[in-house]
Amino acid sequence: MTEPKLICLNASEKCEGPVEYRMPLSATGEPFPRCDFHWDERLDLEEQLRSRYPSQPPADWSPLDAGEAWDEDDWT
Repeated sequence: MTEPKLICLNASEKCEGPVEYRMPLSATGEPFPRCDFHWDERLDLEEQLRSRYPSQPPADWSPLDAGEAWDEDDWT
């Protein structure tokens, strides 16, 4: 029995390379099928997001500024 053909999550005329389930980059933990082209795009987007929104706050950041929290621990 053959497995069904995977379709790229971002299917378009830009798809290139084999479509495979790729490791999850989000908190869902769910892998999604992407072609090589769209996987590379997703990795680039992840890099941009992580550089723009780092997991650790800057040294001069305070949860008292504008009543904001960096993570859940800042409210306790």
